[in-house]
Amino acid sequence: MNIREIEIFRAVMMEGSVSRAAQRLMISQPAASKYIAQLERRLNLALFVRNGGRLVPTPEGTALYDQVERLFLGLSQLEQFMKDLGGERHGHLTVACLPLLSLTAMPEIMANFMRERPSVSVALQTRSSARIVEWVSARQVDLGVCFCFSKPPGILIEPLVDLELFCALPPGDPLESHDIIEIGDLQGRDLITYDHLDRTQFWLEALLEQEKVYTRRRVQVFWTSVAMELVMRGVGISIVDRLTASRIPGGVEQLRPFRPSLSFNLNLVWPEHWPASGLARSFARELRAYLAGELNPSSAEPAVQ
Repeated sequence: MNIREIEIFRAVMMEGSVSRAAQRLMISQPAASKYIAQLERRLNLALFVRNGGRLVPTPEGTALYDQVERLFLGLSQLEQFMKDLGGERHGHLTVACLPLLSLTAMPEIMANFMRERPSVSVALQTRSSARIVEWVSARQVDLGVCFCFSKPPGILIEPLVDLELFCALPPGDPLESHDIIEIGDLQGRDLITYDHLDRTQFWLEALLEQEKVYTRRRVQVFWTSVAMELVMRGVGISIVDRLTASRIPGGVEQLRPFRPSLSFNLNLVWPEHWPASGLARSFARELRAYLAGELNPSSAEPAVQ
């Protein structure tokens, strides 16, 4: 296929004459006529006939033009797709995330991200930190958000935000008058604790044992959001992050700084030796900005690279 022949044939069909087609393509009329004659010889077909001084397409010429228009329509769509791809308006993104964020910040972040990119699709996988690291290393997802307490092979770790833990008090609890909750203040109180494999629970159990503080483990849950809901219903005290508490009406008001303090570094994890897509980088920027505003509401939003 000679693309120039096809281009000139299309122009002649659209303009109805060789001379106007030549003007449109900014070539000479003899050159345009030469290409049309060359195409007809190659196809062994007459594509046009003269009728009273007018150039009229033959049935074969009309049939060929239908196919040519499909080709040019496809090229036009391809060009628009390439522009959209460069502008991050097309594509697919897979994010693996801890339940902590999937149940709090992620729905809003994803909604804002996709609202500006109506042709972009996103898959959100909610998994444990260990599974997220495994998937990112195997390039099964574009990026992950999790806790990393070591540097596994195959991933790049980017610190995202320090997640401080607070003491969540039931409404009306006598400890509401305290500005800070000390470990000794939990003596004899009902606690809402977490699954025994949770690192927060490891830390709390060790601290209670060390300080000889005895509590009642009244309820054990897996999700911090469930713990906060139970706190608000007066079931007991729990150790909760600000992000979880902020999703429950009045939840932040029930938080008190806890001493000794504990915070975990939430990380973005990327596949090593694999370039991140523009969509993934943009999503990460929006995630950083959102968390900075949520966890540090009094500070100005940091500049995003």
